Amino acid sequence: MDINIVKLKKYASLCSVLYVEDDELIRSATASFLGRFFPDVVLAEDGQQGLEIYKTRAFDVVITDINMPNMNGIEMIEAIKQIKYGQAIIVTSAYNDSENLMKLIELDVDKFVLKPFNNKQFLYVLYKIAEDLTYLKEKKTLQVEVDKALTMAQHIVNEVNVGIVLIKNNVVTMANNAFLKIGGFDTFETLQLEMPEIGVLFEEASHCVSAATNEELIKELQSVKKEESIVRIILNTKTIEYQVTLTYIEDDDSYILTFTDVTALHNALHTDPHTKLPTRYFILEKIELLKQKSSKLSVITLNIKHFRNVEKIYGKHASLEIEVEFAHIIKSIKERRCPASFVGYFSKNSFVIIPLVMDDAKEFEDELKSIKVMTDTIEKHNRNNSEPLELFSNVQNITIDTTKEMNQIEIDLINTFDFM
Repeated sequence: MDINIVKLKKYASLCSVLYVEDDELIRSATASFLGRFFPDVVLAEDGQQGLEIYKTRAFDVVITDINMPNMNGIEMIEAIKQIKYGQAIIVTSAYNDSENLMKLIELDVDKFVLKPFNNKQFLYVLYKIAEDLTYLKEKKTLQVEVDKALTMAQHIVNEVNVGIVLIKNNVVTMANNAFLKIGGFDTFETLQLEMPEIGVLFEEASHCVSAATNEELIKELQSVKKEESIVRIILNTKTIEYQVTLTYIEDDDSYILTFTDVTALHNALHTDPHTKLPTRYFILEKIELLKQKSSKLSVITLNIKHFRNVEKIYGKHASLEIEVEFAHIIKSIKERRCPASFVGYFSKNSFVIIPLVMDDAKEFEDELKSIKVMTDTIEKHNRNNSEPLELFSNVQNITIDTTKEMNQIEIDLINTFDFM
C-alpha cells in the first residue's frame, strides 16, 4: 500500500470531513490524526448530532462509528443517503459484525476500517478516497470548460475551427472546413465519395463512441451521457479526441453534430508533466484498444539499471533530470527507428514501448539497449571520483497475452521491470 504523503496533503486540502464517534478519547485522538492532513474536520458525538450537522452543510467525506447512542451509524447513513446517495462514507468498527456489514453493503458503503486503527491502513483508505474525490472535482471543472466551449460552438459559422456536420435522412449534407480537416478530406465532395458514413472515421475505444453508419452514430450519441460523447481519430500516429454535441433540428428533421477538440484536456490528465509521455492510464487504454485486434501483443519494457541508488547519490532533482533525459533519448530513437510506435511512462523509472510497425525490430531494440545516460549532474560528480559513473538501460521484449483481463495485464507489465 504505497502512499504519497505530499499528494495526500494536496488531495486532503480540498476535502472536508465529518467525523462521528461517541468515544471521547478515540474521537479526540482520531481528530488530531485527521487534522494533520485535512484542514476542515468537523466532529460529532453521535449519529443524531452528526445528521444535524450534515444537514447544515456539505461534506466530501463522512467517517462514522456504528454503535452510538441516540442514533447509530447505520441509521445516520440511511438518512444521509436520502439526502445525497453518492456521499463518500468510511465506517469504523471495533469488531466484525456480519449483520451490520451486509446492511452497509446494501447502503453502497464499501470503505471499512477496524478499531483500534492501523494508521497505515487508515491512511491508505483516506488517501484513495481523497484522490478519487479530487479527480472527480478536477473532471467536473474540466467538463464545465468543455461545456462552455460546446455552447459557443453551436453558434459559430463555417470559418471557425470547430468541426460541424449536418446529417439529414442519415446522409451527410454539409461539413465545414474544420471537419474536413479532421477527416483528412480536401473537399466536401471527396468526403461524400470516400467516407459517406462518417462513423467509420472513429476508432473503437472503451470510453469512445464509434459506429459503422451515420444512423448508428446518431443512435450511439443519443444513448450516452453528454460527457461520454467522445470520438477518437488516429491521424499521423497522433491520437486526437473530440467531444461531440448532437442537436436535433425539428423543423428540418435533421441533426447537427459539432466536434470540439478536447485532446489537450485529456492529455492534461493522462500525460506525465516531466517526461511529456502518456501515463500508465493511457498505456493500458492503448493496450485495451489493441487487444481487440489480436490475442498477442509485442511490447518493449525498459528502465535505467541501478536507478534506485541515483536519488541517494544525487538527490531528487538530479534523479528527475536523469529520468527526463532517458525519456528524451527513447523518444529520439523511436522517431528515427520506429516513428509509428507508442511510447509511454508507466511509473517511476518504468517505460513501455508498443512497436506498432517494426521493419527493423532488432536494430531498434539494440539501440535501446545501448542507451547511456550522462547528464551534467553525473559528469560533475564523475570529475570528483576516480571511477566514472554511467547509467545504462535495461530492455526486455515481451509478449502480452491480450486474452487476459486488463488488471492482470497491468500486473504482468509491472513484473517485467528489473530494478536491480
